[in-house]
Amino acid sequence: MDVLEKIRADLPLSEGRMRHTEGVVKAALTLAERHFSFLPEDDVRTAALMHDFTKEYDVEQQLALCEKYGLAVSEEEKAAPKLLHARTAAAVAEQEYRLSPSVCAAVRWHTTGRPGMEPLEIVIYFADYIEENRTFPSCIRLRRYYERQLEKRKTASEALLYGLAKSFDLTLLTLIDEKGLIDRTTVEARNYYRMLIKKGNTEDLWKK
Repeated sequence: MDVLEKIRADLPLSEGRMRHTEGVVKAALTLAERHFSFLPEDDVRTAALMHDFTKEYDVEQQLALCEKYGLAVSEEEKAAPKLLHARTAAAVAEQEYRLSPSVCAAVRWHTTGRPGMEPLEIVIYFADYIEENRTFPSCIRLRRYYERQLEKRKTASEALLYGLAKSFDLTLLTLIDEKGLIDRTTVEARNYYRMLIKKGNTEDLWKK
């Protein structure tokens, strides 16, 4: 059994969450082919499968994994524990499956994003947001916005850059509306990609 087969067999996910995960795999492969054709397909599939590995663990299980893998937990994370699944899933990817640093990083940053994401991180982050099974209003809005950008912008990379910036705007607006806590990395990521737009610079999306 190869690692992809093992991960798929091990995934502790409900039917609904598995449907989302398969949607992320599909969307990630499409995004990688369109924007980052140099990415290994197996890396894209593996990161997409792993991204929500611990999503359905409860708070006690998340904190237990953090203790097991030596992950410090901030007060903000304790107050917004759904953020922990990205960190714990990345730790599982590294420690239990011995996955590559690039795959682990894509799992780690798929929820909050970060400034200067690597191509695989962008693919998994954005696929998680726009995959076809997502029905949240912000996800539908972003999916349609990105499709319009692909038609409107001169290049696919420009369309992706605008889509990334829009994703952070939508996340922040949703969290503010819900009176939720905002991870500071998301704010930094939003400003980073908005600044790239202001500079007319898409080169930082294409790092290998």
